[in-house]
Amino acid sequence: MGITRQLGYVAVGWVLASCTASAPDRTDGFSDTDDGGEPCTPGEQRACACPGGGPDGAQICADTGDRFGECFGCEGGSSGGADASDGADATTLLDDDDGDELDATGTPGESSTDGGDPNDGIPDNPPQAVPPAPPPDGFAVVEQVAAEFPELLQGSCVEQGGNNEFLFEVVRRLRMQDDRWGLNWKRGVVGDMSQDVVDYHYGEGVSDLSTDVYIIDMIGGHCPEDGSSPQPAWIDVTQATIDAGTEGKWTLAGQDL
Repeated sequence: MGITRQLGYVAVGWVLASCTASAPDRTDGFSDTDDGGEPCTPGEQRACACPGGGPDGAQICADTGDRFGECFGCEGGSSGGADASDGADATTLLDDDDGDELDATGTPGESSTDGGDPNDGIPDNPPQAVPPAPPPDGFAVVEQVAAEFPELLQGSCVEQGGNNEFLFEVVRRLRMQDDRWGLNWKRGVVGDMSQDVVDYHYGEGVSDLSTDVYIIDMIGGHCPEDGSSPQPAWIDVTQATIDAGTEGKWTLAGQDL
């Protein structure tokens, strides 16, 4: 009788240990979608339904390629942190841990912040340029990242099996200088992120979803089909975008930049 009871305890303990070991890790900022997590291409984007029936937001595929991230970009949401699980959304403007501004190489420098709330989505400083003045020149940053990571530049076309890491690194370094820099929703469509364009928010108030932006094409010959190579560039396409009857829209697309 004693042996039977002991074996029963061992079996129960084994079942509990198995269940615990199979629990998925949810510490990486991504969550399963309704379909339990579907395979996808890292960096791939898709629309997702926003609460309350508002305009669609967007989800980006995790670097592991096994699931999409949280839905973000819903209008009327908070403008706090990285996802809903910690009480904030994807529009957080991040500085380095001690609040110092960083220069283009990532070296801590003298802070130029004005003491504002880093989680309010409002840039720390006045814009460096407002139309009709020309936009700030960040070409040196693009060239530097290209020199350090040429493989990222050559693999910057998602449609050809690449990723957006070159774009993200350029924006990360631009934001070390001025947190008005960000990514761009192409033609103002939330969820359709430009892969070779950066935005500079020159307007007032919150940057996220603002259309008061300079629009800069910073990869020449992106996604080439003739065997040529992408090259660093810095082309102001703001007026060309307006002339085409469309617009750019500022975002961080859920990225920690």
